[in-house]
Amino acid sequence: MEQYIEQFVELANGTKLMVIVALIAANFFAGTVASIYTKTFQLRKVGDFLFTRVLPYIFGYFAIVIVAMVQPTWQTWIPIVWGVIVAALSGAILANLKHLGLNLPDSLAGDKK
Repeated sequence: MEQYIEQFVELANGTKLMVIVALIAANFFAGTVASIYTKTFQLRKVGDFLFTRVLPYIFGYFAIVIVAMVQPTWQTWIPIVWGVIVAALSGAILANLKHLGLNLPDSLAGDKK
């Protein structure tokens, strides 16, 4: 069992996981500030954030790592999935910054509000 845990930790790569967690925290902070700034803050949306932004990204990343443990040919997908998650979270952060009034092109912020 210890061997599997070590292999999981090695494949999950603490740095990549910390980047995902940091981007989730930045997205949460930027979204909260943007919603307060635009006077659209709703406490229930904080809970929705957990189910729409946190769990899918964390579980998705862990799922690909677990599959790569069982089938080593999938190890190439770990950085690809990580890159997609980073890109999605970065786009969400930029969209929140755009709501705060930062002038960003729609191609970066992904939000046409």
